[in-house]
Amino acid sequence: MVEAHVGRFYEYQPATINSLSFTPPTVKSCRLAVGRANGDIEIWNPSYQYQLEKTIPGGDGQSVETLVWAHQSVLSDIDEDDTPEQVQEQLHRQLEHPPRLFSAGLNSYIVEWNTQTLTATKSVDSNGGAIWCLAVNSNGTRLAAGCEDGVIRLFDISDGQLEYLRSFDPQKGRILSIAWGPFDQYIVSGGSDSSVRRWDVQNGHVVKRMMVDRANKEPTMVWSVAATVDGTIVSGDSLGHLMFWNADLGTVKQSFKAHQADILSVVTSRDGSTVFSAGVDRKLVVCRHLTEQQKGNPTADQNNTRVKGGKWTVVGSRRYHWHDIRALALDDRPEIDSIVSGGVDVEMIVSPAREYPRYQHNRLPPFARQHLMSLSKSHRWIMGRFNDSLSIWKLGEAAAIDYSAKEPQGEIVKPFEYIMDMKLKNECYLTSASLSENAKWVAACDVESVRLFRIEPKESQSNEFQAIKMRSFTDALTQYLAEHKLAMGGHHVLFTPDSNKLILVTVESAVLVVDLTLWSNDMFEILGSFDHYQAKDSIGDQPSTVLDIAVSHDGQWLATYGDNSTTHVFNLDSMKRHYTLPNHSVPQTAMAFNVHRPHELAVAFADNTFRLYNVETQVPTKWSKKHAHDRSAFTKCRGHIRGFAFNPAPAFNNKMTLYGSVFLGQVDMSKPKTADKGTKRKVDDVPSGPKDKELPAKVYDKYQQILFCDYFAPDAMVIVERPKEHILANLPPSFYFKDFKK
Repeated sequence: MVEAHVGRFYEYQPATINSLSFTPPTVKSCRLAVGRANGDIEIWNPSYQYQLEKTIPGGDGQSVETLVWAHQSVLSDIDEDDTPEQVQEQLHRQLEHPPRLFSAGLNSYIVEWNTQTLTATKSVDSNGGAIWCLAVNSNGTRLAAGCEDGVIRLFDISDGQLEYLRSFDPQKGRILSIAWGPFDQYIVSGGSDSSVRRWDVQNGHVVKRMMVDRANKEPTMVWSVAATVDGTIVSGDSLGHLMFWNADLGTVKQSFKAHQADILSVVTSRDGSTVFSAGVDRKLVVCRHLTEQQKGNPTADQNNTRVKGGKWTVVGSRRYHWHDIRALALDDRPEIDSIVSGGVDVEMIVSPAREYPRYQHNRLPPFARQHLMSLSKSHRWIMGRFNDSLSIWKLGEAAAIDYSAKEPQGEIVKPFEYIMDMKLKNECYLTSASLSENAKWVAACDVESVRLFRIEPKESQSNEFQAIKMRSFTDALTQYLAEHKLAMGGHHVLFTPDSNKLILVTVESAVLVVDLTLWSNDMFEILGSFDHYQAKDSIGDQPSTVLDIAVSHDGQWLATYGDNSTTHVFNLDSMKRHYTLPNHSVPQTAMAFNVHRPHELAVAFADNTFRLYNVETQVPTKWSKKHAHDRSAFTKCRGHIRGFAFNPAPAFNNKMTLYGSVFLGQVDMSKPKTADKGTKRKVDDVPSGPKDKELPAKVYDKYQQILFCDYFAPDAMVIVERPKEHILANLPPSFYFKDFKK
């Protein structure tokens, strides 16, 4: 029996989702960018039921109102002497470049982000106030921005540029939505003056102006517009009307009262046969363009090309969200096939796009970020990270447990105790923070700075604590980074279990090891650095972002995992790379060293399988080899494995705890694997193979958003939850329906 401390004291609140964007189809590895109201930009990998790869930190007052990907698919400068083969080779190299990510918000700046260092690379002032919408043309060379002053501004983004080109004619009211027409022939905009406009890209003049309905002589907001390949313009407005326009004539083709309140987002499929809309009424509606033959069966022949003369029909809708849906993103490629929605309730919901709403949706966890909490086991302190502050609590105490009793026990003698808050002065939000095992050190970093604090009791009151900033550490680190031409800032910080070393991963993926033993003499020595994830000397080479780090219990081994799917293991005694794990085709989601066997590294993957490696002998463990192909109960769980925990009690030396957002399970590595239920085999039979084997594991899936789980003593663990109702309680009221049957 294990003493479990389940706490809900950590009031971490994710921010509203304002914008969603998939990478263009010319990009080989698809990614989804998520812009939030606190300025954070998340990069999600759609493979294996979507997993969060990295987060570009935001800042105070830096809300992301819109973001887009751009990938240049044409050559802007071709030499007349080049042969067709040379041109084709140049185009191939152009397509190999990674996509570019742009965002804008309420501060009038368009910012380009480096998705490897998680920092801004370029920015340009629109000189038009807040930017409400962005759109990139089909070949990734032009960026259009809709501004507060009612002007569309065009920017040149070809060949790595971000330069102002020209402004279109001004209109009354702000530009709320914008989209490029087919083959980049024109631009469509929606405004706050009840109008949809078609613009000539060359001269910036209005070609057609289309007026939407108005109520009580109040202006109608056209929150979203889109354009299909056959010349149809789609608009969604604040009256809940989904309207289809003839782009050439500027006339209404069809109109639906698709929603009971504002339509905030409209997206169309690439072939123009499907339109999704969503908004304040929490409903996601799908419309499809049907021919006369398809009207009897709306789901038939959906893969065929649009046929002129058909009609648009609402074929389904669902309400999966608890609050306003502010953003939609659609990728209808067969390997992705996703319509993603997000909004005020901070969750993303992914549904199959082609058969929507027939198949089951996937509700992604709102707390996908790792290492939000840090634990000092010896002092029973636990620290939580917020955007720009840290909070420390002390775990409570329970009465002695009678393990022979049949009834549940666990009376609380002492509840969770608040220790202190640390408000950090910084422009960027924190990327990582760590509490040392001896509860004397706190390290925190963002993309612009790394800070180290010493936790000491106050002189007046011994039961109160204060954080003293180690300025000598900042000076030593600044000098070292300057000498090695590295930028100040970090992605990860982590203390070794003996609290004598600090592991720091810089924004340029340099892994540094800092000695803390001579802190009383104001000396902080960089013991070594590893550059295996840094950019090489080749032109255009980018560093690989380090996504996860782990240190063994004895402080000898350091494991790092990067977005190039490479896991390196370093020996902290010799300060050399010792082992590189075999590359795995499935992305990694978590890793940790075994407390009982410090040389044993557990690694979890996005398909909820896991492997154990003996880093000392540089091979998988015998148990892992034996069970490499066995099924696991974790593969049926919703969500990914996000962490490991090991009970330090000797009786649990062959047991391992794994947890995800909504499940907690244990694997017994001492038990033999079991055959499937219902299969019978004689004693002399040869095993039929790995397909009828399942790992001995127990899984409990009744938890609510587990943020952290670990053992702080033998047979004593702490679990930190954040229930969904706690998140919803901090949100404003959602749209009220008088009749839910409508």
